[in-house]
Amino acid sequence: MNEELTGPMLKKIVAAYNEGKPKEEQLNAKGASGVELPESLMKSFFHPLFEKIETKVAELLEDAEKLKSPVNFIFMVGGFSESPYLKANIKSRFERESRTILVPKRPQVSVIRGACMFGLNPRSITSRISKKTYGINTLTTYDAHKHTEEKKVVIEGEDFCEDVFDAFVHKGQAVGIDEVHVKTYCPVRAR
Repeated sequence: MNEELTGPMLKKIVAAYNEGKPKEEQLNAKGASGVELPESLMKSFFHPLFEKIETKVAELLEDAEKLKSPVNFIFMVGGFSESPYLKANIKSRFERESRTILVPKRPQVSVIRGACMFGLNPRSITSRISKKTYGINTLTTYDAHKHTEEKKVVIEGEDFCEDVFDAFVHKGQAVGIDEVHVKTYCPVRAR
């Protein structure tokens, strides 16, 4: 059945949907092919997604708190930042006297503009926050006060501790674009 939706058919569908519903939950037909959805219905479409956004913002703020790095501003960018519902929820949940929520006039353009700026000049980003800790598994001189006996190994008569993680960069640490980490490692066995 391949039937086109006509104005009269749409009016019948809207009337059938509205039957028995309170006024604030009813659809409104707009012209021959438009429908205005009630606020509660529109919110129900986006609420699960907006809830995930709010949960992620809360997680990021907790991470910043753990790192003792206060967040004074939250910039809302991207297409969803135009939503009055999302803006109101983010502001009511996260705005404080010490924290301001900022939304540019055209938030969807901010992401594109940032990507273009980075594409034209990759050095426009001067540092990044490490999402993970990076390092290497090493052997080090055994210290009975720091290391467990289970990890102690004797190599050529000298006591070492195996399985010691030596971090180059820690999660949450800012790493500059030209930053270099140099460490020197030596073999423990003479060959």
